[in-house]
Formats: sequence, structure tokens, C-alpha cells
Amino acid sequence: MRIKTVSKILFVAIGLCYTILAFGQKKKVVAKQTDLIEIITNTFNISRKPKAPDSKPVSFSVIPISTTNSGGKQILVSSINAAFVLGKDEKTNYSSVFFLPYTDFDENKGFGLKYNIFTPRNVWNLPGELRISNLTEYSYGLGSGTTESDQFRLNFNNLRFNFIANHKIYDHVYGGIGLSFDRYFSVGVSEVPRTPSEFEKYGIGTQPAYSATGIVFNLLHDNRKNSINPADGLYVQAVLRVNPSWLANENLWTSLYLDGRRYIRLDHPMRRIVAISVFYWGVIGHTPYFNLPATQSDIGSRSGRGYATARFRGKQMFYAEGEYRFDLTRNGLFGGVAFANFQSLTDVNNNFSGINPAIGFGARIKFNKQSDTNLAFDFGFAPNSFQFYIGLGEVF
Repeated sequence: MRIKTVSKILFVAIGLCYTILAFGQKKKVVAKQTDLIEIITNTFNISRKPKAPDSKPVSFSVIPISTTNSGGKQILVSSINAAFVLGKDEKTNYSSVFFLPYTDFDENKGFGLKYNIFTPRNVWNLPGELRISNLTEYSYGLGSGTTESDQFRLNFNNLRFNFIANHKIYDHVYGGIGLSFDRYFSVGVSEVPRTPSEFEKYGIGTQPAYSATGIVFNLLHDNRKNSINPADGLYVQAVLRVNPSWLANENLWTSLYLDGRRYIRLDHPMRRIVAISVFYWGVIGHTPYFNLPATQSDIGSRSGRGYATARFRGKQMFYAEGEYRFDLTRNGLFGGVAFANFQSLTDVNNNFSGINPAIGFGARIKFNKQSDTNLAFDFGFAPNSFQFYIGLGEVF
């Protein structure tokens, strides 16, 4: 399906949906909110113990199984989210933990853990990630101008650990320091269209095993109440990672990550939100191949819906995405999104070599109204590419 045709269909569908929903609505009516948990418990008469007024419950959301694609293989993924508040609701943000086990019962298997913790009164913000995996991945060399004819296959094991401790400086502004560790081993390349491959020609971090340990400096502004499903607010982050020789790094390099997100709630009887995300990611020095900026390799792995993981890679990356989020029912159970994104990465000469666009739409079902966690189904369309995603919470 051509991208122009998809754009027209998406534009017409959104317009019709908005017109139907807005017709006849003259005043705001607050409806009782519901979710899948409530529907299931009511349908099957499952008893739920009442919670004490001063209790701090943990809200769980679960996807038993979903699928993704890596290295041409379908991977079965489970997603478990725990959301909770460590302080008084009005003064402390929601904390969240995602558990992500996955396998294809062959070459791809692993476990991921992502978390974003706020201590009482948001004095500390503690984001982090742990990943243990055995994966296959298609790669294409550097730049936004690579084609399917450049495709080769990478096999590798990965141990990743990222941790940052941010302390509140003033209001919603934080400063922090952390540690980032990557270990890649049993690295191999196959299905190369030409010899040597672009991976082998790059020559940095392409050996069978290597490690990279970095000190991370972080500056953050975040006034979102709920990072799982932000309704409004501003998020701005600057992350500097240095990899010094005294941490036993064979390759010395530095990366800079600048991230900005804005959420605008529209005046409408039902939930209507415009979300915008822009980031720049660049590296200097002898950066290992797997540590180069790439599609869905950014913080949170949220870039490039419509493209496969690591479809584009380079020493510098610009990315922008806009999304329109809307409820379809007054009780918040059903909703949808429409999105468009653009990415551009530098080639072997460190020149930006084009723009890679994608568009898409998605459906939302409220899984847990307590934490405002949605069950998300997204369809992404890009030139010569289509991707389907199932997840918990919003992409950004």
C-alpha cells in the first residue's frame, strides 16, 4: 500500500470519527469511568476486597502474549506492568515497573525490566533498565538511505544495565548521575550481500565480544503526573554519557541525548490530547556499532513505529513524532490514536542522507483505570514496511 494512499485513508477516517463523536455534544458530561478489570470482575462475579482509605495499592496490568519481529523471526512477548504511588497522591507521581519476558523458542529469548520510580514528594526520581537477551537482528549499515539490498543478519547476546539517580533541584527540575553498562558477546554476522559486510567494515565493537561502561550525567524537567499515560505537561531531558578508559573501556566515546515532549489537553467533552516528541542523539569518538543511534534503540525504545528495530543506524539521529489521542466512549473504555513520525540518520561520512517517514493509527482499551493504563494496538505504515504492535501504556 502506497504511503500517500494510506495518508488519505487515515485523514478521512480520523475526520469522520471526530465529526461523529463531536456531533450534538454541547456541554461536558462527566461519565463514570470503567476498565477491563471492572468488566471482567462484574461479568464473572469475582469478589474484590475493599481497600482501606489510607492504603497504597499496586495496580497491575498484563498482556499474556503479543508478538513482535526481530531478525525475521516472530517473537512471543508478555508484558506485565505494576503502577503504584509511594507518597500522597497529590504530591507524588505514579511509579511504574514493566516486566518483559520474551522468546521464539529458538534463537530469540530474554528478559527485560524497565522502571521509573518516584519517592515520596518526588524528592528522588530513579529510572532504569535491565536486559538479558539472545537476539537476531537485521541491519543495513549507516544512514537513512540504505535499502533492502544492504540487509544482513546479526546474532548476539546482550547484557544491559542502566541506572540513574535524579534528585529534585527545584519544583519539577532534577539533576542526576548514573551508570550504563553494555556487554555484547557471541556476536556473529550472516546473510551478507557482499564481503566484507558493512558491519565488518565499520570495525569498532564488531568483535565476537566487547563491553562498554559509561558514566551518565542527567538533567531533567518532568511535570507529568503519570508517565504511563500523560494527560498534559512538559518533559525535557539532557543525557551525557562518557566512557572513560579507567572503566576498562577499549573504545573511548561520548554520547549526547536531548529529548523534549509536550502534551496538550484540548477543550472537549471527552479526552482529546495532542502529544509531540522530538529528540536528538549523537555520538563522537570510537563508538561501537551496537551503541550507535538507531531506530528503537533510543531511551525507552519508542522511535520509528512503522519500521523494524534497528532499521536505520548512524552517528547522529534526529527524530520527531506527533500523536492525536482520543476517547471513543465517555466511560474511557475505548479510544484511539493517529500518529506520524520522521527520522534522519547520518551515513558513513557523517552526513544526513534523507528523511524516513511513517504514519499509523491505533486502538486503545482501558485495562486499568486506577493507573490509567491502556492496552494498545498500533499499526505503523512506512515505505516498504508495515509493523503491528501490542503494548501496555502509551509509546511516549
